Amino acid sequence: MSLELMDIFRMEFDFSWDTETWFLPLESALEGLNSADASWQPPGGGNTIWQTVNHLNYYNALLVRQINDTTPKKKASDNKPSFGDIGEPPNLKWQAVLAENTFGDIGDPADSEKWKEVLAETRLICGNLRQSLAQVNDSQLDEELVGGLSRQILHNVYHIGQIVLIRKQQGSWPKERE
Repeated sequence: MSLELMDIFRMEFDFSWDTETWFLPLESALEGLNSADASWQPPGGGNTIWQTVNHLNYYNALLVRQINDTTPKKKASDNKPSFGDIGEPPNLKWQAVLAENTFGDIGDPADSEKWKEVLAETRLICGNLRQSLAQVNDSQLDEELVGGLSRQILHNVYHIGQIVLIRKQQGSWPKERE
C-alpha cells in the first residue's frame, strides 16, 4: 500500500472527527451532551465545552477557507527554518486571528435550541472540511498548508481530550464509555 501525504491527513481528520479508533473522535465526545452540561464551567474556571466547540468551529472553518483559497501564494523565503513557524505568527494576518476571542460566551444552560445549532454548525464545518480535503492532492501541498493541516488536526485532538475530561468532571460522561 502506498499512501500519499493527503491520504494520511484525510485519515487523521476522520479519526479526529467521527471514526473511532483507540481514542475518541469529536462526534463521539459530544454524543448525548445537552446544553446544561455543555455550558457547565469547571471548578476553578476554564472554558466550557460550548466555548471549546465554538473555538474548534472557528479554526476548522478557517482551515476550510484556507484550503479553498485559490489566490496564488508567494514562494516562502529560503531563510525560513525547516521546522516552520514553531508557533510564532508568520505575519500580521495570524496575529489578528490569534488575538480574536474564538471561544465566545459560556453558553446558556437553558437554550437547548442554540446548543443544537452549534452542533449542527460543527457537523456542517466538518463536512465542508472533509469535502475540501478530498479535493487536495499532494502536488498542491505547500509548507504553509502542510503546517496548517498538521497543527489543526493536533489542535482538534487536544480539545477533544479536554471535552472528555470536562464531561468526566461534571458526571455527564457515559458509564459505558469508562
